[in-house]
Amino acid sequence: MQEEISKIDIISEDDMSEFERREGLKSRLMEEEARRRGYEVKRLTFDTTLISIQGIVVLFKDMNGPLSSAALNTVVDDKHVTRTLLKAAGLAVPQSTYLPISKQEEIVSFAESISYPVVLKPNGLARGQGVFMNLSSKSELKEALSKLENIVDDNQTSVHVEKHFIGEDFRYVVVDGRVIATSQRARANVVGDGTHTVLELIEAKNKERLKDRDLKNFLIPTDIEKLTHLTREGRSLDTIPEPDEKVILRDESNISSGGEGIDFTDTVHPEFEKLALQAVKAIPGLNYAGVDMILEDITEAPTPENHVVTEVEFSPGPVSMFPWSGEVRDMPGPILDFYESNLDRLKPK
Repeated sequence: MQEEISKIDIISEDDMSEFERREGLKSRLMEEEARRRGYEVKRLTFDTTLISIQGIVVLFKDMNGPLSSAALNTVVDDKHVTRTLLKAAGLAVPQSTYLPISKQEEIVSFAESISYPVVLKPNGLARGQGVFMNLSSKSELKEALSKLENIVDDNQTSVHVEKHFIGEDFRYVVVDGRVIATSQRARANVVGDGTHTVLELIEAKNKERLKDRDLKNFLIPTDIEKLTHLTREGRSLDTIPEPDEKVILRDESNISSGGEGIDFTDTVHPEFEKLALQAVKAIPGLNYAGVDMILEDITEAPTPENHVVTEVEFSPGPVSMFPWSGEVRDMPGPILDFYESNLDRLKPK
């Protein structure tokens, strides 16, 4: 059976586009771990590989294999469906509504009923695209709706409007009923030295990010229009922060928005880990995923008021493997362990 992986017709180097010649980081990390274990690997495209695990050929897209199905991907990528399943499982989720962009008056009415600030989210976009945070007034909400309509190019597209929950953003990575990593996804920021401007501090930090295998792809932007938190506080790129002053630049906490991961695996309260496991179980058939929560203090026990579960990620990024601070936490290893222990489910009948 091991030999069969080499018989598959792989796209020739000449036929592959420049994009396909590159390798997605998540699939590359899986490939490296598989080779470390002595498994044969063939790359098909940018993000797909064939890994022969103890003689059984398994197709992976990024870090997701056949026991993490395309159907589940569709379900989890639909924020509205996921939110419905999480709420039905008894998990705390943000107060929200789900309406077409065209129904602006209803959206505004809902926002006012739950009180500003609110968050506006498209249903199926990833990496924070089209997400507008901390909208504090009717005018800000309508402006965000107009921008979002331009992004999705359809005012009949439904969007989430939800209560802005004050807290920090955390990602739990769950594999086979176990939390293998917990990371804070800290918003893009710089720390002042009393001498350099915000722009100079961003440029210096980006030089450090360029040295990181993951963060080099997600530099902190220097476009002032994207630095919403900075401008809301009345600051500019020319501002010189005080020594050791931490300046938050953006409202979004995604790594792709210039954020950074901080490891909290050893300090997270175990009851929050249980909630992360419960969130994955709320999606029938899901074996591994990322669970996002916003909460006030990760070391304290959860209460109905101190956290919300915001999303479940089908193919979470490797935040835990490239933390800005804290211990590195493996992702592909536990996933390959899961497939090794479930090979009987993959054998041809």
